[in-house]
Amino acid sequence: MVAHCSIYFAPNAKGSVALGHTIPELLDRGCELAAGTGARFHQWTAGQWQSWSFSAFRQTAADWAAGLAAWGVSPGERVALIMYSDVQFGLADMACLLSRLVTVPVEPSQPAASTRFMLQDSGARTVVVSSRALLLRLLRQQAIAETVCRAVVVDASETLSLPSEQLPDRLEIITSARLRQLGQSAPTRREIYPSDLATIVYTADESGGLKGAMLTHENLSADIWAAFSSMPRLTLGEAETALSFLPLNHIFARAFLYGHYRYGHHVYFSTPKRVMKHLQAVRPTIFITVPRLLEKVYEQVEVSVKKTRGWRGWLLRWGWQLAQQEQLSWSAYLQLWIARWLVFRPLRQAFGGRLRYFICGGAALKPEIAIAFHAVGLPVKQGYGLTETSSVVSYTRGRWSQPGTVGVPIPGVELRLAKDGEVLVKSPYTMQGYYHNPAATQAVLDADGWFHTGDYGEFSPEGLLRLCGCKKQLFKLSTGKYIMPQPIEAQLRQSALVQQAVVVGPQQKFCAALIFPERSSLAIEAASVGLSLSREALLTNSIILARYQTLVDRINAELPHWSTIKRFCLLEAQLDAQLSRAEIYQQFAAAIDSLYRDRDVTAVEPPAVRSRLPLLLRPLASLRGFAH
Repeated sequence: MVAHCSIYFAPNAKGSVALGHTIPELLDRGCELAAGTGARFHQWTAGQWQSWSFSAFRQTAADWAAGLAAWGVSPGERVALIMYSDVQFGLADMACLLSRLVTVPVEPSQPAASTRFMLQDSGARTVVVSSRALLLRLLRQQAIAETVCRAVVVDASETLSLPSEQLPDRLEIITSARLRQLGQSAPTRREIYPSDLATIVYTADESGGLKGAMLTHENLSADIWAAFSSMPRLTLGEAETALSFLPLNHIFARAFLYGHYRYGHHVYFSTPKRVMKHLQAVRPTIFITVPRLLEKVYEQVEVSVKKTRGWRGWLLRWGWQLAQQEQLSWSAYLQLWIARWLVFRPLRQAFGGRLRYFICGGAALKPEIAIAFHAVGLPVKQGYGLTETSSVVSYTRGRWSQPGTVGVPIPGVELRLAKDGEVLVKSPYTMQGYYHNPAATQAVLDADGWFHTGDYGEFSPEGLLRLCGCKKQLFKLSTGKYIMPQPIEAQLRQSALVQQAVVVGPQQKFCAALIFPERSSLAIEAASVGLSLSREALLTNSIILARYQTLVDRINAELPHWSTIKRFCLLEAQLDAQLSRAEIYQQFAAAIDSLYRDRDVTAVEPPAVRSRLPLLLRPLASLRGFAH
């Protein structure tokens, strides 16, 4: 056996396992619920909401699907979606699924080399892009692989004006409007099966590469059905409104979109820069996020508490002190109830004032933030899942809620711990394997069907899962983005000025680095610029720091923006090569903490988003948008 502890199942409560369905079937059920009613899909466009009904959304997707078939895209072909996270992504994704194609979502801001790899590895011959400008940028960057011979550009016009000198001869281009015309003149419907491959989602590899997780219609539809059916008091139809702003190329947001199809909910598509404004305008009942957004709100409240003076400042400090306490006496709880209405009502209004399902996933949420949000009347459900498990594995709900945990499994999921504490998962939602990578598949899927997550965990006496760190070398930022530290560290070590380097940032908002200089090279560099200082003084000298900053900037230029090194420090100590990453983090905890003390980091902060908050928490009006 691969594990030594008990197997943990979903508790006996609301929720069900529904196998044997396809993703378009989820949309069909939503259409039945929304028949004869108004718009349910809403896209922010040119300063206003553009809306679609369920039936209009399905018909448009069906026309696109028939158009793809008429254009010669055969069943089973891979189609890359290089698109922004909006309603057009949903339409393109559904069109491909209706046409029995396999989607390969690609984030538009990926480095060109990563985009090319995903297109080449998947064998995608067709791409769908969000705009003419995006297509031209991809062509200039040479991100479109030679395997691609067709491109659909989302555009309302029938024709598309593109500079011919920038277009490869092999590439045939069509607009989405023209694609729909093809589908309307040659309607086609292909038979779809639950076992059909629906998507290949590429995730980071420890070596710095990418591997594509293969997920079927049944994997995805059953996972989100189990997750939604286990949400206490979640209703069908237009009573629920969701605001979506997370990237749909990630399985977390896309799986939830499928769930909203099934339940017939209103869905509003926002962006990271507009999300705080749209929370107040849309007033959703369902909102999924990653920890970074909650961290920013938490940080802004703390700034308000420190800066606000007079009686308002006294009230804020009184309320915030109560909100920090995990255990409250009856008298303190009564005070907190008063503070919720007297002090924290504006904060709830900043999130719309109607949230019933406030769900945080993608990375671990710090317990103190979960405690504070719960105290002010915004209880956050914390979830855990991976691309390879079709999204949700477990989440907190009902009496199975405890800060610092990710709750209990959803129906159909079994959890256990390996002897070394690694979390193992078995469910009908687990991927089919990594595309064209049997070695990587065998490394994580054992003969008994257990998926090895690469995360360490433990169970509370009540059976709630608590994550304790990563077994794999990868780590996650609080934005939910995976970071591959080893390739970055290897690039730093190529410099004669660097003996060792350690990239840090698990559960932090950005990457930083501990750099251990090569002593003799550092001395030579200092002499070349006429510096005669002690080695310790050299490590803080502005000229020397500028030399290392140049090195970091050069490496950052080749990295995705979310994995660039925002800060670094030079350390005199020697790094023991035998230490594990966790032991290094512990040994140099003080240096790491200094890298994350509050300072302005313009590279990771987006422009300010103004929100109209009542006077008491007016300092929160400087709350900024969230950047991925």
